[in-house]
Amino acid sequence: MMGWWQSTNRTAKALVSLYDQGYTIEAAPFMRNLLGHSYAMNWLADSGEPAVVALSEYWREHKRKLANNVNETWNLPEVITPPASEPLVFANPESERIHKKLMGELENFDTMVKAYGTADVYRVYRHQSAYSHTTGATADAFLIVDEGKLKFTTEPKGGEADITAERLWIPVALLQAAAAISPLLLGNPMKSTIDRTMNDLGLPPTLLNLQRTRPLL
Repeated sequence: MMGWWQSTNRTAKALVSLYDQGYTIEAAPFMRNLLGHSYAMNWLADSGEPAVVALSEYWREHKRKLANNVNETWNLPEVITPPASEPLVFANPESERIHKKLMGELENFDTMVKAYGTADVYRVYRHQSAYSHTTGATADAFLIVDEGKLKFTTEPKGGEADITAERLWIPVALLQAAAAISPLLLGNPMKSTIDRTMNDLGLPPTLLNLQRTRPLL
C-alpha cells in the first residue's frame, strides 16, 4: 500500500510537470496510471487480506509469464527461473469464490469500478487508454483538415483546453489515495488535510467514501 502511495504522488508530480511544459495527450498514460492506482488503493484497503492474496497471486502470475516469455524468445546465458506455480489452498469454497471475484476486479478496471457502483469512472479511464495504446487517437490528435486538405500539426489539437478536466482529476485521485491509506497509519494523520482540501475544492464526500455495491459473496 505504501509503495502505491509513493507511486501515486510521484505520478501526480510528473503529470503536473508535463502539463506545465505543454504536453497533453503525451501525459495520458500517466493519468490512466494514476486513476487506476488510486482506485486500487481503495479496493485493497476495503477488501483486506483476501485482496492482498489476490494481488500477490496476480503479481506472481505476471512474473511467471514474463520469465517464460523471455526464456522462449531471448538467448540468455542462463535460463530465468520463474516463480513457483503452486495452487492456492483455500479454507472453504466461500474463500475461493471471494478470491476469484477479487482477481476479476484486479484484472479488469471496469469490473472493479462497477463493483463500487461507479461505472462512470471507467469512461475516463477508457478515454485515457485510447492515448496509452496504439490507436487512431494518437494520430488523429495531429491531423487537421484545412480548406479540404489534410494537414499535420506539430502539437496536438486542443492544447491546454483539452487537459482542463485532467488537471481537475489529479487532486481527486490523490485525495482518494490518501483517504485509503491514512486510516491505516497511526493516528490517521492525513484526515484533517483531506477534510480541509475537500471543503476548499467543494468536492462531495461520496468521492472518497467508496462503498462496495457488489458483495463479494
